[in-house]
Amino acid sequence: MTDDLMLIIDRRETQVRMDGRAMRVQWPDAATEHIPLGVLGLVIVHGSPLIGCEVWRALAERCIPAVLLPGTGRGAAVCIGAALGNTIEPRIAQHRAGNDPTAAVQIARQLAAAKIRAQAELRARLDPNSPAATRLQQQQEQSLEGLLGASSNASVMGLEGAAAAAWYAWLTERIPSQWRFSGRNRRPPRDPVNALLSLGYTLLGSEMLRAVQVRGLDPAMGFLHGVRPGRESLVLDLIEPLRASVDLIVLGLLDYILPTQFSYSAKAGCRLNKHGRGRFFRAWANARGDWPDLHQVLKVAEPKTNDADAGTAPRTTLPQLCLRQVEQLLDWLRPYRADVASDDKTEETSNG
Repeated sequence: MTDDLMLIIDRRETQVRMDGRAMRVQWPDAATEHIPLGVLGLVIVHGSPLIGCEVWRALAERCIPAVLLPGTGRGAAVCIGAALGNTIEPRIAQHRAGNDPTAAVQIARQLAAAKIRAQAELRARLDPNSPAATRLQQQQEQSLEGLLGASSNASVMGLEGAAAAAWYAWLTERIPSQWRFSGRNRRPPRDPVNALLSLGYTLLGSEMLRAVQVRGLDPAMGFLHGVRPGRESLVLDLIEPLRASVDLIVLGLLDYILPTQFSYSAKAGCRLNKHGRGRFFRAWANARGDWPDLHQVLKVAEPKTNDADAGTAPRTTLPQLCLRQVEQLLDWLRPYRADVASDDKTEETSNG
């Protein structure tokens, strides 16, 4: 994708309307901007700015995701995407695979294994020799070995859960005590690190939702995560191998964001304040354009580079990586897609 601009609307007095094929953004304390839809990749809205209905319609028509963050900290973030793609073939294949217990468990195993391998790569880079890293490595190896023979979704989730618990225990030992991190918590997050993780995972999910919808898959039909009303289980599935990259971004943020840049309340939990959001979104925008892809866990071939670029590592954006993840899933669904194509030909013949 070339549309990589991330637009953040973070002031209540801001007004946004459509002006032809561009968004007209009237900032309360800066000059009005006209932003062409063709350059937008993500819109993040915090609080209650004034945004016209035609803006939401235009974003949906262009498959541009939007993330709505509650201004008071109450309620969950919401991701808004486009309608499903025009072709039904991928969704039929997806549902057929999901209803085949053998295929569903195989896909779930691969997603869980990819997540653990990414975490193992990050552990090896940051902390290869500490006692905590050794314990984590042992659990990761045990979980990966167990996944090879897992025959049910419950078994896969149990092995992935054991690796996740060991992962957060390792993070607890690495993160300075001033951040009061003692493990994963959410809804609401109760400490700054979990606030950053939750926000990062939400933004990652919005990018994956777009890739899922563009390729015509059903966001609600997952393999690792079961179907639940109101939950985009496939999006949760596909972001699993990329969560470790969000963790890496958050670890880096702790070096220059301050505990005082968060607000706390019993009801809303821990949230970034205005200054903290500014630092987070700048860091996220930079990472989004040059995403830390941990050792090619998706097993997708890299594009060829020119000889002149041979000494430079390929730059991977987050939207590109999300599309690669979806393409990997479509490859796993290929046998079921072929069956759909065969059914279509049979129907055409019968209607001859």
